[in-house]
Amino acid sequence: MEGANLNQGIEFELLGFTNDPQLQTLLFVLFLGLYTVTVLVNLITFLLIHMSAALHTPMYFLLKSLSFWDFCYSSTVVLQTLVNFLAKRKVISHHGCMAQMFFYAGFTTSECYLLAAMAYDRYAAICNPLLYPVTVSPEVWTLIVGSYSAGFRNSLIYTSIFSLKFCGAHMITHFFCDGLPMLSLSCVDTSLCEILLFIFAGFSLLSCTLTILVSYLLILITILRMNSAQGRVKAFSTCVSHLTAVCFFYGTTFFMYLRPRPSHSLAQDHMVAVIYTVVIPVLNPLIYSLRNKDVKEALRKVWGRKMME
Repeated sequence: MEGANLNQGIEFELLGFTNDPQLQTLLFVLFLGLYTVTVLVNLITFLLIHMSAALHTPMYFLLKSLSFWDFCYSSTVVLQTLVNFLAKRKVISHHGCMAQMFFYAGFTTSECYLLAAMAYDRYAAICNPLLYPVTVSPEVWTLIVGSYSAGFRNSLIYTSIFSLKFCGAHMITHFFCDGLPMLSLSCVDTSLCEILLFIFAGFSLLSCTLTILVSYLLILITILRMNSAQGRVKAFSTCVSHLTAVCFFYGTTFFMYLRPRPSHSLAQDHMVAVIYTVVIPVLNPLIYSLRNKDVKEALRKVWGRKMME
């Protein structure tokens, strides 16, 4: 608590990507374009599922939550980054930095758990199709609320970094407030804090990964037992979108947070952070929509109804 009191009123400078004004302008245009697409595609996905009765199933309710959380955690990072591209002083207050880290960690960890819940949903739909409406439909909101609760519980632990004492120039070698760059600013020994963050991040990632692996192992066994080749293709095709989203999200997250600290490179960290804060929120709704006949059919119906009006 002493460290938290001493930190009141301080500001952090986000060093970001570059000091070159022309390159900052180019990055501003690029980030603004990607963020605009993020808002549009996630808003369309959210509203489409909300408005189309044909999509009121557990899988699409989970996808609706995924679209909302993608929008939220991207906004938490990108809006401040856009301001900093145009600002002369790229600073963020102590409370602002803490709030950004809290919501960023909360929404990203929630998405980690949500993707595991979506794997369980695919397992239930393929391995127990007759019981699927009975077992998963009542549980879908429990899965969503549970993912949200687990994510923000971990976020509280993550933001415990701000109880440390910060000193020196208060320059964050990143474009947003994240755990490892913040730890490097502390005047005190951060070994215990690093170990605790590694344990909690590792538990979340590994437990969710284990859930996904077990779910898909059971799905694979079920698919291989199917007599119809067409049935096997159809069952597998329903999993492709989710597997693609999992590979993107978990691949970048594992690379970012479960590497040994000495192997971290500033350029690599920036590149990977851009992928999971800017690129993945754009890709997820596109991945789920472009290969999904139900979504495309619902979009045609809603669009046709609006045109008729």
